[in-house]
Amino acid sequence: MTIRIPRRRAARATVLAAGLAAVLAAVAGCSSSSASDAPSTDGSSLTPLTLQTSWIPLVQFGGSYVADKEGYYNANGVDVDILPGGPDVDSMAAVASGQADIGMGNADTVARANEQGADLVIIAAGFQKNPLAILSSPDKPIKTPKDMEGKKIGVPSGDEAAQSALVDFNGLDASAITSVPVGFDVAPLVSGEVDGLWVFYTEQPIAYEENTGKEGVTMLTADYGLDVYAQVYAVQRSALEDDSKRTAIEGFLKGEIEGWQAYVKDPTEAVDLTVNDYAKDGGLTIEEQTKQAERQMDLLVTPETEEHGLLWISDDGIQKNLTTLKSLGITGADESLFDTSVLQDVYQGKNTIG
Repeated sequence: MTIRIPRRRAARATVLAAGLAAVLAAVAGCSSSSASDAPSTDGSSLTPLTLQTSWIPLVQFGGSYVADKEGYYNANGVDVDILPGGPDVDSMAAVASGQADIGMGNADTVARANEQGADLVIIAAGFQKNPLAILSSPDKPIKTPKDMEGKKIGVPSGDEAAQSALVDFNGLDASAITSVPVGFDVAPLVSGEVDGLWVFYTEQPIAYEENTGKEGVTMLTADYGLDVYAQVYAVQRSALEDDSKRTAIEGFLKGEIEGWQAYVKDPTEAVDLTVNDYAKDGGLTIEEQTKQAERQMDLLVTPETEEHGLLWISDDGIQKNLTTLKSLGITGADESLFDTSVLQDVYQGKNTIG
């Protein structure tokens, strides 16, 4: 079972396995083609690439929007088409079938896709910390996993495996924790039906504060053993073995990193692009997206990225991810799930691009 992505992504969980299996069956025995196979039609030397995001347009993808609008992709030799996701879009199936060159997801969704027959590899990790968290009231805070004992914890469908893994990692007494099936909103916590709630770090805590006027206590599960990279960038393994495709992927990653560097320096442009351009019909607000952008910094920036650069994948991080993937019941995942050579070639020993 995979780690749940945010509440607005919940509908995707039901189509992931069936969607990928169907796609792989459809393309079996056929040679796939992707945007990178086609020459530029405008006479330029830019290589077209398609980036399939993992959900609807949000500031979650703000660095990509900045890279696009500021010309960072073009400056690195690629013309990137950013495709929005949605409840019926499986980004890993899109890459596996050749419909997209690069797909965004979580390390566990990539591993699960490979478990089902794909051959994808993770080349970069946007969120160094997985956004899954336990949200609680400041009046009855859950600051560490041990605080979950003696409490009622709201567990949305899809998070059961994560809860079990968190309990095991931290040596908790599972019988002392009452799991309460809930939906994906904060109502059970606001009403006191539960003491803690599994949430997405950048979303429900904002809703909780809006509903109660109080800032909730948020415990990132990544700090307590659930180490799964999120918002990773996955490509077909074969693409890295093709010189022209690899060059294009390197160009994409350079531009992408420049976009996220600008985001980290000041997310204002990313927020504006999200609300007024990429999601102009999505009903988003500057205030909401600004709050999400600010909380997102905790996931993007870590001591490792400050030392090596944004989107970094470390050897230690790989081992922690593999341990967590195994605990989630995913089989067959090993070091080959990750390829850090593109990041190394892009950064050339530095910690910034440009």
